[in-house]
Amino acid sequence: MRDRIRRIGVTPMGVAVVGGALWWAIGSLAFPSGIGTLVLAFGLLVAGGLYRAARRRPDARVPSPASARGRLRRLVLLGGLLVVAAVLALGGLGYSELTSPVACMIVGGCLVPAAALLDRSGCVPLGAALMVLGACGALLALRSVGELYPMGLVGLGAGALLWAAAAVEVGLHLELRTKIGSR
Repeated sequence: MRDRIRRIGVTPMGVAVVGGALWWAIGSLAFPSGIGTLVLAFGLLVAGGLYRAARRRPDARVPSPASARGRLRRLVLLGGLLVVAAVLALGGLGYSELTSPVACMIVGGCLVPAAALLDRSGCVPLGAALMVLGACGALLALRSVGELYPMGLVGLGAGALLWAAAAVEVGLHLELRTKIGSR
């Protein structure tokens, strides 16, 4: 199994790109079917482009440190269990519009200790931004009970944040800055 994961190339940056795609898919569900399909297609195109660009960079293929893998696995499992428990509890209580914002806050909260495990200080502001986005989405969801738009906004915002972090991680922002500056 480990060899298969190494062949696939699972890296922290790859997880950010795939996580962004998942959040983007959640966000696209809040739109009507035609617009939602376009938003989803655009998001998958962006995720595919980011992942392809990152795969070309040799420094982006560095897997997580061996000493942190077990603790990171437990943290991911705990975060997943917390998300599932929160979704089930909020759905059972009739507050299903809060599920996406609360899940976003949980993911952001898990990124803060993951930053130390992965030795990537950039995950701390990303985790904080996801927690703030989730809190704002929760407030918006409470004001518009029953509507899906807060869930969509939180999903699209979280996807954009994760993709921006992945772009910074592989240095695409510097490449774009030099290309734009040279014109």
